Amino acid sequence: MLGAGCLALMLLAGCAEVTRPRPAAPEVEVAQLAAARRHPHQSWAMERVSRVFIRLLAVVPQIHGRTYPFLGFNWSVTETGKVAVDNVWRPSPAHDAGIKAGDLILAVNNWPLPAWTADWDRHIRTTRTLLKDFVFFIPGDRSQGRAQPRTTAQSLVMLPGELLPALLLDIKHIGLEAQGRYVSGPVDLMIQREEEKFTLRLYPQHLPAEYGILINPHDPQVNAYAGHGRIILTQRLVNFCLNDHEIALVVGHELAHQTHGHLVRGALHRDLGKFVGEAVLAFSTFSLPRVLDWRHSGVDPQTRRVAQEAVVSIFSRDDEREADAYGLWYACQAGYDLDAAPVFWERVAGVVEKDPFLTTHYLAAHPASLERLARLRRISRYFKAGRAAEVFLQTADLDRRPPPE
Repeated sequence: MLGAGCLALMLLAGCAEVTRPRPAAPEVEVAQLAAARRHPHQSWAMERVSRVFIRLLAVVPQIHGRTYPFLGFNWSVTETGKVAVDNVWRPSPAHDAGIKAGDLILAVNNWPLPAWTADWDRHIRTTRTLLKDFVFFIPGDRSQGRAQPRTTAQSLVMLPGELLPALLLDIKHIGLEAQGRYVSGPVDLMIQREEEKFTLRLYPQHLPAEYGILINPHDPQVNAYAGHGRIILTQRLVNFCLNDHEIALVVGHELAHQTHGHLVRGALHRDLGKFVGEAVLAFSTFSLPRVLDWRHSGVDPQTRRVAQEAVVSIFSRDDEREADAYGLWYACQAGYDLDAAPVFWERVAGVVEKDPFLTTHYLAAHPASLERLARLRRISRYFKAGRAAEVFLQTADLDRRPPPE
């Protein structure tokens, strides 16, 4: 048995003979940097969505007061252990300063990058692979001069992986003495671009730390939805939007769900609906037969479901209307066109729903598309006239008088 195993190993070892010459590490690095310069790191869809998302984050209220300093680039370690920029987001401080993919970062605020950069990168590579779109960071104990990760769930802070500068200037490569300057800025990066070396100064932009964005390429629907700490857009929805104004309306709507606590409120509504459904079923089962003839008092098996969905739909439609208004306001504050954005709902009604005369049925969780379009057009007139407060404060005669010209 042992002889057969040795024979098999010898045969396998003899299968591949021409394996050399092997490229040296500097040769592999040259190929890596060339590929980074020539081929964009992000897809066309993510590039569209991310530039809108970054602009909207700048105007979204900081509900929890937690921000992170956004520089706007991602990095990777080359074959020889150098730190190279592999993606630059826009709009961002990195893009404004002129950083390009393929640049090597030699030093930060006059401190050379430490020798353990490659080791850190190897340690977190598995995490990056598993959590491609989100980076989870737990602030550690800084008493030893460097942030140490820990696993206390109560201290968990979620940072959007799409926007995070890959922890380069925070926990990975700067000691305690540089933490304050990174948070407040400016940040000086010594850059090597091919044979040229120079310094670029970045001023961190502080963005809310609660939200990340994802694109789901597998869902065939034109859809977007909000989860805890994240916004998900389907690939088909991104393709369906004709311009950034429409994407801003959709992303702003989902951000409004986050900032106004609709996810938590929706969970409570579902619990309330479940309770009402059970109560209705119990009443129909035990009370009606005592009042009516048992031969005519059959209970619909869908009673529980209908009662539950009725409660949820009543509340969720109001949440959708509120998210529409605030989402349009975020888009307005970010400089998007208030006339071009709401047309998205006209196309949804005509192309996706195939019925421009569709109205909201009793159990619908969302208002009808063209009802939303008409309402957003009315709201936009208040925004343009500088009278947004009347919408958000729900002035008593808001429905009784015409909107501003």
